[in-house]
Amino acid sequence: MRKPYETLTVCGSEYQLKITTAYAVKLEEQLGTDLLSGTDKLGELSTLSKYYYAALVARNDSIKKIEDVYQLFDDYLADGGTLEELAELALDILVTSGYLTTDAREAQKKMTAELKAKVLEAFQKSSQ
Repeated sequence: MRKPYETLTVCGSEYQLKITTAYAVKLEEQLGTDLLSGTDKLGELSTLSKYYYAALVARNDSIKKIEDVYQLFDDYLADGGTLEELAELALDILVTSGYLTTDAREAQKKMTAELKAKVLEAFQKSSQ
């Protein structure tokens, strides 16, 4: 059975995250692509923020506009979190919301790890 939502804790406050169909449609319109293709750009703050806004707005009264997500990110990072953690949680949110399978999530995770390894290798070669 699927979890009802993901949880993000920032500075002691818990936020519930799940993307409803209504916000999924709005998110696709903003991204100009489907939800899954948009995950290729989760490393971009503007894209990541849009996913989080869609996941937060329906379940958290304190989130009313995208700037609230920016502040939440600032607080999360100041609290010791990383953007990589936020990007990984965004994929988990898609699984919990029913838009991504666990297998697809694992494939995405593997591709991301392989890409990081290639970038690190290229960086190390260029600095020699």
